[in-house]
Amino acid sequence: MAEESSKKGGQAVAGRPAIGPEDRTIIRPSEEGEESTPAKPQLSPPYAIVVDGPRMGARFPLSDGPNIIGRAPGNAIRLDDQSVSRQHAEITGGGGGWSVKDLGSKNGTSVNGKPISETVSIAHKDVIKTGIYQLRLITVPTRLEEEMTLPPEIAQADRTVFVAAPPDGLTAEVERREISEKMEPSSEEAEEMPEPGFAPEDEAAPPPPAKDRRRLVMLGALALSVIVFAAWFASRTLFKPSKAPKPEAAPLSVPASPSTEAAAPELTPPAPGGEGLPPLPGEAPAGAAGQPGPALSPGEVSEPAASGVQKMPLFLDIASSPLPARVTFEGRDLGSTPLRVNVELEPGRSYPIQALFVMPEIGQQYVQALEFTVQKDQPVVPILFRGPIGMIKVMDLPRDVQFYLEGKFSYDRYQEQSAKLSEIVLQKPIYIPYGTYKLELRRSRQLGTTSPTYVADIIYHRDFVVAEDSPTFQIEVKEEDLSTFPVKIKTDPPNADVFIDGRMVGKSPYDGIFPLGEHKLTVRKEGYFEHAEDLKVDINTPFIADIKLKTSLAGARINNARLAMNRSMYQEAINELAEALNNQPAPSEVALINYLLGTCYMSLNDIQRAMGYFELAKNSEEQRYPAMLGLANGYAMMQRVDQALPLLVEVMLKSQDDAVKRGAHDLFQKMSPFRSVIYVYSDPPGANVTVNDKPVAQQTPVILHELPLGGYKIRIEKAGYLPTDLNLSLSVNEFNPVIVKLKPIPQ
Repeated sequence: MAEESSKKGGQAVAGRPAIGPEDRTIIRPSEEGEESTPAKPQLSPPYAIVVDGPRMGARFPLSDGPNIIGRAPGNAIRLDDQSVSRQHAEITGGGGGWSVKDLGSKNGTSVNGKPISETVSIAHKDVIKTGIYQLRLITVPTRLEEEMTLPPEIAQADRTVFVAAPPDGLTAEVERREISEKMEPSSEEAEEMPEPGFAPEDEAAPPPPAKDRRRLVMLGALALSVIVFAAWFASRTLFKPSKAPKPEAAPLSVPASPSTEAAAPELTPPAPGGEGLPPLPGEAPAGAAGQPGPALSPGEVSEPAASGVQKMPLFLDIASSPLPARVTFEGRDLGSTPLRVNVELEPGRSYPIQALFVMPEIGQQYVQALEFTVQKDQPVVPILFRGPIGMIKVMDLPRDVQFYLEGKFSYDRYQEQSAKLSEIVLQKPIYIPYGTYKLELRRSRQLGTTSPTYVADIIYHRDFVVAEDSPTFQIEVKEEDLSTFPVKIKTDPPNADVFIDGRMVGKSPYDGIFPLGEHKLTVRKEGYFEHAEDLKVDINTPFIADIKLKTSLAGARINNARLAMNRSMYQEAINELAEALNNQPAPSEVALINYLLGTCYMSLNDIQRAMGYFELAKNSEEQRYPAMLGLANGYAMMQRVDQALPLLVEVMLKSQDDAVKRGAHDLFQKMSPFRSVIYVYSDPPGANVTVNDKPVAQQTPVILHELPLGGYKIRIEKAGYLPTDLNLSLSVNEFNPVIVKLKPIPQ
């Protein structure tokens, strides 16, 4: 599949040798399609990762508040070992940084190998030791090998011997009492046993009969055996750290997400031949040779444990998404999902299970480990594996092309894959990990009519992303699509108008697709000189332009004035605009200067002078509607709403600038005492208007305002045309434009 790839240090490096005419991607139609299901991404910082201890590699997400470390259920960081107290330590985060403090634990807490007795500040990659566990604080994205590699002074230090931490609220005496209660004889045995105590010194106790002596010897031997077993059991459980703590329980039998306390997932290359699964974290390989044991077929019951612990029969309902996965449980290969397996397991215990997702088209596989908890009276345990895997679908491709895919995977930015897909099945999903990808189509070309050498020309190129919010990418390329290529245009400053071949295509930064060949590029922005250049679109070299716009002396002054206005320094802005008028501005620059002067004087409450500059600016095409909005604002400040209203209506109806239209609408909403407005326009104009059977003195276009709330019947009439009747209902601060095209009376 990837005959052009060579492996270097675990990464695939693409080579591009000469390609013969026979080296072509096979494309065949599909028989059925398949969809994918998005999966959850890898856990992101901040989190704590176990770098030493039984659960090495496990990640625990951290909140801004307190995060308790301990072996008690419900802790943010649960470490199930007797060397860890139920509430051992606390990591606290927030805007001021991170800190850790010991909570009176049995074995204490240390940071970077030094014991702590009070709250200590910690930072990224600091190491916190609690019992036999060492945790590392991760606050920024870090490579896995950097997370797990400890400094030598920390790795070789702190060889502490731990004692078992008792549960909260119980003393060692209580625990010993519980053990002794378990060793007490039954009621029948107690009746036969003599009362403990001592006879008085002057009165010797009579010797027991021979039959009683034999019974006492037997009971004593039995009691001694019980005491010896109890002492051995206590030494193994209470006074010695656990070597392999049981896995963390997932709530309600639902498998935990790989982004929480499960070990971090890894993308690994497939094993030779595609056989075998890696063992679970902390799990020894099954069998003497380290190979998985015999597979459990659906309906097969596992053997009871030798320990004699009571187990219950149940079913494991195992599914995976977005594709089938190979499942391993307790060292056995269960088969591929979906499947149902009958097993016997202990209630209340957590069990690890893992799945292997194989993506054969790109030579990758992904291993996901989960945990589930067996609950009493639960006949079926559902388990769902969701891999961070998306897919691509090839809907159509031109003839005689080769399909190349290069990608960087999201959960390992240093792992890259480059492959040539030799066989493409149309509409069949090709599964790939979440990441960023580059797609190329190449076509072989002979170097000369007699040359035996062929080269592969890149005839199509696209970049795309596969992620949780966009897990599917469809590829549909036709022969005519090979004649276009991307164009990217950036400007300094941004938000400039971009024209290609005289047609405005958008504002900078601009991304588009254009036909191959030469084009004319024009960039325009207010206050700057127009930029023009030839644009050449080539299939192998995408056109990318990064343009720094130049400005005139007047334009430079205008830009300075705008900066001063943004800082509310209006008098300084007025001085800059006056200098701009003295530097031979262009007509469009003059109109802009007048508008800005009006805005400055309006902000300084010099309304009359502001209105004069707005009137000058209104005469230009570029500043007409912004200047009309300025005039309407001035009239509103002077309480001349009859003059302000027609200006606002015209701006709202005719302006193409969304910001200007929004400003006009906001001013309309604030104007008082108007409750609502009806604007009536007829084509042709000059029609008579009747409202609720009362004629209006003015002909269309007409503005009706100061109307109370409620329903209105409007009739529009003009000689030679059919009358038009409308019904409107007015609400608070509502603008109702009524535009009617009158129909001529048939001859």
